[in-house]
Amino acid sequence: MVVTGGGRAAPWVDEACRDWSRRIERTFPIRLVEKLPKLTGRARIVALDERGEERTSEGFAELLEAGARVGAHPLVFVIGGPYGLDAEVKAAAWKTIRLSNLVLNHAVARVVLVEQLYRACSIRSGSPYHHGD
Repeated sequence: MVVTGGGRAAPWVDEACRDWSRRIERTFPIRLVEKLPKLTGRARIVALDERGEERTSEGFAELLEAGARVGAHPLVFVIGGPYGLDAEVKAAAWKTIRLSNLVLNHAVARVVLVEQLYRACSIRSGSPYHHGD
């Protein structure tokens, strides 16, 4: 699940996220929501924060793999709104990562995250989409 803050996005953001999501669904279940639902204590929250851990695309794929191995525990990526993430979300996070050394607005971060989820799925499946080292 990808939870995005900041309210409704521009149409291009929704269109890009729908496109990547359709591709992801072939190998990995994904759901995009705008509000963090009540989660069970078993959810693995990945908070996206500019002060989070830096990862390569391969490292992001490893994180996705580690989260997927837990099966019954949903993996939830949370993007904050214009003023970042709530302290409770940060405290509950299994991992905190950043998408870039640059600060991204929440709409751009949403598109980058969903594309990176697709890239991670392609790395995991060995598809030629990712042209890593």
